[in-house]
Amino acid sequence: MKKISTLNHISILSFAFVAIVVIINLFTTNNYGRSNSAVVSMMQEDYLLNYHRLYSILSSGGNDYLFVDLRKEEVFEKGHLPNSVNIPMNELLERSHLRTLRRSGGKTLVLYADQEATAHSARYLLLSGGLDVPVKVMAGNYEMAVDVAVEVFQPAYAAFKDEKARFDYRRYMGGAAKSTEPAKPTGIIPEVSQQTLGAQGGC
Repeated sequence: MKKISTLNHISILSFAFVAIVVIINLFTTNNYGRSNSAVVSMMQEDYLLNYHRLYSILSSGGNDYLFVDLRKEEVFEKGHLPNSVNIPMNELLERSHLRTLRRSGGKTLVLYADQEATAHSARYLLLSGGLDVPVKVMAGNYEMAVDVAVEVFQPAYAAFKDEKARFDYRRYMGGAAKSTEPAKPTGIIPEVSQQTLGAQGGC
């Protein structure tokens, strides 16, 4: 009888322990706030902030925008866009930073970094986490923005987008397309072409 009572106590304690762990997990785990399909549809929205728009925003004071600098703190201290907060990419999902972004007062967030691709990744993470504020990505990077849209606006870069290939895809996918023309044999002695020249000049 005593063994049964002990087993009952152990079972109750085990159940209570599991229940506490589940409750703690519910409140501490960073679950994704949106489904994949919802995030994909949001990724297709017009979210890229070009340099013409950036120049207009900065010229008017930019009070409706909060710029989020994803670079490291020491780089941020050397220079950043007006109305910027520094949240390094590797700290983006920390609670304190997410709280800052959620309490932006209805401002549109504009992410920028050393590379446009970094800002795109950050936007994806924030949308997946259920952030309910508008999030845009600044085209290009900070250095280029300073050169063409902050101090002096250069219209040639108004709609610039960083679409450079970052990998040699042809190499990874089996090389370049092969030509249908037969290859010419190559030898050690180069081919010699004959050319007739007419006499020029006179006495």
